[in-house]
Amino acid sequence: MSLILNLETSSKNCSVSLSSMGKLVSHFELEDDKYRHSELLTSTIQDILSNEKINIKDLDAISIGVGPGSFTGLRIGFSVAKGLCYPHKIKLIGISTLKILANSLDSKSDNIIALINDKGNYFYLSKYNSELDELIPPRIEFIDQEFLNKMIDNSTTIVVNDISSYHLIGKIINKKVNLIKNVISSSNMTSLSQKSFNNNEFEDIAYAEPVYVKKPYVN
Repeated sequence: MSLILNLETSSKNCSVSLSSMGKLVSHFELEDDKYRHSELLTSTIQDILSNEKINIKDLDAISIGVGPGSFTGLRIGFSVAKGLCYPHKIKLIGISTLKILANSLDSKSDNIIALINDKGNYFYLSKYNSELDELIPPRIEFIDQEFLNKMIDNSTTIVVNDISSYHLIGKIINKKVNLIKNVISSSNMTSLSQKSFNNNEFEDIAYAEPVYVKKPYVN
């Protein structure tokens, strides 16, 4: 049996879930424009564990969305995850935020493009096949019609995490593709964290850091 606490704080959505053998047991999330994740995260973890009558020491692993995304949100998530893992000797699992977003799709094509807006037309981007194998690792790109036309075909699914990105990408696309908006949620981490657990893919707690993805422009 594997009991995993999943944390996702890379966006405005502060999300916590508890899973057992890859199945969702309990889940909480709240979109907060003020990024009060430090307040929400610890209290939510306590509530979920208390409601399920679970002690922190009962956890087999904690998984964290490693980014890219909000620098503030990622730092908070890592701080809490490490703070729980280290003293209790709990294993740490890191999962790409873009992969979590791609995993939110009900049906998966062989050409999935996950996009998270950074600023303006700059987006964090990864590309996956239907098995969520990484075809393009996380990077940042200026997204315009010319760029997208080179990447998409009729089988492409593009998934974004907010309504402004949905409208922006919708205006740019001039080919028929499936465009979907889903929040980046810890509920979509359960199968991914279980797979990492089964494969013994764990982070070194002392050296694990967020994946910020260096920006190609200077403000």
